[in-house]
Amino acid sequence: MSEESKTRFADLVAVTRGEVIENIHQGIAIAIDSNYRIIKQWGDTKAEIFPRSALKPIQTFGIITTGTDKALKLKDEYIALASSSHHAEIVHVDMVKLWLKELKLDEDDLTLGSAWPLSPKRKDYIVRHEGRKSKVYNNCSGKHCGQLSICIHQKFKTLNYQDPKHPVQKLFIQNLEKLSETKINHIGIDGCGLPAPSLALERFAYALTKFADPAKLEGIDKKAATKVFECCVKYPELFGGSESVNSILTKSSKKRILVKNGADGVFSAIIPDEKMAIVVKIKDGNMKAAEIAIAGLLRDLKILHNDEIKKLINQPILNSAGKKSGEMYWISDKNN
Repeated sequence: MSEESKTRFADLVAVTRGEVIENIHQGIAIAIDSNYRIIKQWGDTKAEIFPRSALKPIQTFGIITTGTDKALKLKDEYIALASSSHHAEIVHVDMVKLWLKELKLDEDDLTLGSAWPLSPKRKDYIVRHEGRKSKVYNNCSGKHCGQLSICIHQKFKTLNYQDPKHPVQKLFIQNLEKLSETKINHIGIDGCGLPAPSLALERFAYALTKFADPAKLEGIDKKAATKVFECCVKYPELFGGSESVNSILTKSSKKRILVKNGADGVFSAIIPDEKMAIVVKIKDGNMKAAEIAIAGLLRDLKILHNDEIKKLINQPILNSAGKKSGEMYWISDKNN
């Protein structure tokens, strides 16, 4: 391993076969408070990342700052759904369809692609009973309903609302820059077709601290940060699903913590009691490693330590016959 690799990335999660370590998942992570005080960091937290779906609370932020929620009388459940990476369980699908109907739109107005549900169980059910993908099954369909809602309230064209030059996407980037207090210089395209900005991991984490400490904001921004957090912790299963790690950890915290997954190895946590946020990015994008890492970080920082954390932090690996062949674990767990 090069010296650069040692300093830039930290060893976070190990995978064993028998008693021998077979793989190490490296990454970067930070715990930071709303005064930009770095409580603890792992690796180079100034490295740029694509937060991906972990940005969804910030995309939802615009629903409130524009007054869209009040003008369209959006229920709190919709705010949670707009922030979600949902599993296309019945409640999610029904709510997306109802939201589109209320907007006088339909599935064709969504610019994202058709997809299978994120949940393996739901995917198996849909494959056997319907046999087709759907835009409403896409885990980002709630977010897209939120974007369309802003367009309708602001009288923006709904056509090509995914374009980075569209006013609703400019609003998103402006809000991200305001909350992170940094300039966004690189914007890619996310899996659902919306803009995917990149920024330093510590700057993204700092943006999330505004949801942990809304007193750092004023006026409608303060109300928006408060409402997004409160709606998501109020409806944790709408925010993901019954088998979603972010929903399970959020629910188990009893409304104290909002845990959100991104894609390709990103996980975050917003902790108002500490006016703090945590973000982790696994270098190779492994989501199982990211789940273990966020659980390990919450445990080590004495934020959350319950049965759900214990289940996540050290997991058996089973072979095709259902026999244990090794384990996957948070490295500091074995060092303590």
